[in-house]
Amino acid sequence: MSTMSSEEEAWEKLDSEFDHYVVDMRPYVLKLAHKSERSRCAVWIKKLCEPSGAGTGIVGRKNRNLYAKLLLHMLKRGVLEGPFTHKPESGILKTLPAYMSIYFDEPNSKSVWSNIPEDLPDWVMGELGQIDCKPDESWKLSFREESALVSSPSKQR
Repeated sequence: MSTMSSEEEAWEKLDSEFDHYVVDMRPYVLKLAHKSERSRCAVWIKKLCEPSGAGTGIVGRKNRNLYAKLLLHMLKRGVLEGPFTHKPESGILKTLPAYMSIYFDEPNSKSVWSNIPEDLPDWVMGELGQIDCKPDESWKLSFREESALVSSPSKQR
């Protein structure tokens, strides 16, 4: 049977919404002046991409999307505030308090992305790589070509 349950449809909708937030964050994260801030954002995004980070199911996904939306909103303003002033705690992320939603005053964009890679985007890997590996210069070139944004094939590691 190819019919999906309403729960699966909701998951898919939340997942694709999350994918946009991550794609939208990219230019803002790469513009951050401090390497420590860029790598902290990368750690947060990695956390949000992991099922163990925000939990699974609809509640977990909604919470994850709320964190992603909040992070994107702060990146657009150029000011990182709590909880993003520290690295995420281990284990499942706490549910964001409802008052956090006052941050979101702009309307939701209804654009639809297709074929977004399932694994972490290269640029996130690039920033994470800055933390504990030798710096990989190749990602710096790619972010100048904004047109190559989503279409770059992800490197297998």
